[in-house]
This record gives sequence, C-alpha cells and structure tokens, in this order.
Amino acid sequence: MRRLVQTFIISAALLGATGAFAQSHSLEAALIEGASTPAQHQALAQHYLSAAADARKEAETHRDMAKRYGTTKNGLNQKPHCEKLAADYEDMAKNYEALAAGEEAAAK
Repeated sequence: MRRLVQTFIISAALLGATGAFAQSHSLEAALIEGASTPAQHQALAQHYLSAAADARKEAETHRDMAKRYGTTKNGLNQKPHCEKLAADYEDMAKNYEALAAGEEAAAK
C-alpha cells in the first residue's frame, strides 16, 4: 500500500500536480489522462484492484443483509433490494478488474 501511495505522489508530481489535485478523483483523472510509464499504469491497475475489492466487500454486505431481511417477520420486503445491490456491486467489481487488466497490459 505504501508503494502505491508513493507511486501516486510521484506520478502527481510528474504531471505537475497543484492544489487542484487535493481530491482523489482529480488525482485519478490526471493519472488516467497522463499515464505513459509502466509505473503509472501499474499504479492505476492497483487502484482499480483495490476498488474491485471494496466493491466485492459491499456486495457481501448486501448479500448478508438480504439473508437477514429474508428471515424477518416485520413485513418489510427489502430482500430484493439488497440482492440487486449485491449484484450491482459484483458487476462493479468485474468492471474494475477489467480496467486493472487493461492498465496491467499497458504497463508491459
């Protein structure tokens, strides 16, 4: 993780980072637009793999919630909502993994 942070900092400096890069989305956008070295592409790949892991964690949370709602007797029918969110997060994870694969290929 430390290496990833260092790579982002170095990449931002190489791209002429200023106060505009205070937000992570701005930094990510700059890296995407200016990624030209293997290290920059690998940093993006790691960022996307981390986002995929986060999405999978959210999917698991919503699957667990769906199970719990499926056993309640309070009349709430939230199970389909939770199942849909779990599926959406799984799709998001797959998309992030595809982005990571593209960046890993560009790093070679």
